[in-house]
Amino acid sequence: MKKYIYILAVAAMVSCSASQTEKVSWLEDDAQQAIEQRTMADFSLTIDEAKAKLIEKYPGLTDEKIEEYIANKYLEVKEFDGVRRMHYKSIGNLALLCPDLRGEWQCRGCDAPETEIAIVDSIVEASAGNGCCSNQYYVNYRFSVDVPRHDFLLGDTLKVWMPLPIESIRQSDVKILSSQPEQYIASKGKSIHNTLYFEVPISETSDSILHFEYVGEYKVSAQYFAPEYIERNMKDYDRESELYKQYTQFEQPHIVNLDSLARAIVGEETNPYRQSELVYDFIIDRYAWAGAREYSTLECIPQYVLDENHGDCGQVALLYISLMRSLGVPARWESGWMLHPGEKNLHDWAEVYFEGVGWVPVDPSFGRFVMSPNKQTQKFYSTGMDQYRFATNLGVCGDLYPVKKYLRSETVDFQMGEVECSKGNLFYPGWKKSLKILKMELLKK
Repeated sequence: MKKYIYILAVAAMVSCSASQTEKVSWLEDDAQQAIEQRTMADFSLTIDEAKAKLIEKYPGLTDEKIEEYIANKYLEVKEFDGVRRMHYKSIGNLALLCPDLRGEWQCRGCDAPETEIAIVDSIVEASAGNGCCSNQYYVNYRFSVDVPRHDFLLGDTLKVWMPLPIESIRQSDVKILSSQPEQYIASKGKSIHNTLYFEVPISETSDSILHFEYVGEYKVSAQYFAPEYIERNMKDYDRESELYKQYTQFEQPHIVNLDSLARAIVGEETNPYRQSELVYDFIIDRYAWAGAREYSTLECIPQYVLDENHGDCGQVALLYISLMRSLGVPARWESGWMLHPGEKNLHDWAEVYFEGVGWVPVDPSFGRFVMSPNKQTQKFYSTGMDQYRFATNLGVCGDLYPVKKYLRSETVDFQMGEVECSKGNLFYPGWKKSLKILKMELLKK
């Protein structure tokens, strides 16, 4: 699951007195400089600082052992002008990646809690395994963005984009119940990122905290395709169809040709479903979850997973999509939020297309629930999806609607929202967002 941290957020929200000429660090008007600053922020620890934190957390850890962990990619280090610095999340990631510290580990999902296994059990029990939706929930929620009224915003117009659930087979009846401001523009299929857009002029009489919000509702369901149903109904691909052409092409820089690796994984297997299962197992058996760098700082996310031997949810999803498209099997991105009880967070996953069956959900991050005695539950997330989702994207790196002028804070995905003015993009912690679930109730099994 993708984690997010607003560094010094409280301090930033309180300090609202920047002068017209002072350039705050999170106001980005130059894309290249912004990426450099984001990269430096990720690698915020000198090696000495990192070693001190590691030894404090793991007393007795030697310099030699730390260097060994760096060499084995359990700790992520990058060189800046000949000086090594460490990714600040490496301190927490070490216990997730290092066999000396994490203990026995089989694959992603091997340590799934009983609560998550029970959710899948209920879906499998309610489903006929034919892709029909079940376990439908009603969700009522509020999404908000708060921006401090800095002096440099006076006389300017603030532009805000917020995520909105997509309409799909698993999500329906999406409605906007109220908004502040009242006027907004919905993207309505004009972008792969589903959004609500607001803009307001800023003056001396504007509130000290500029508040944007909307209250919405939608219905969301679980979906499950049993393996035998898929294999019984699959047909040969129509390779001339627009769907096939669109979702087997490569989209640089993050959906790329990995033909040699893909062929090595599947060997002589030509059945698209079985190829998907082989690719899924390859990923979940090898690449543990770890806290991610800012996606905008990565040149090629699937290659990053292969090079660093770990990845968060979106990173392994892009690896899965790249491998499947390399095999000539249509696959695409889906993302937004996960709403599991007590686990609300940003999350990314995928879908794979089998001719004669349709789009089948795939979540490589959830892995295999090997502790379950039910084989369908064990393998659920390679052909199924739970109902605790707030999906807002059907692709990566698209233009927002209306088009954003400056570099996006999220250049790949769109989950937290975007904010800009005429002077540049407002990066974190220049504003804060909130997704609050007001009501979530079961409608029908």
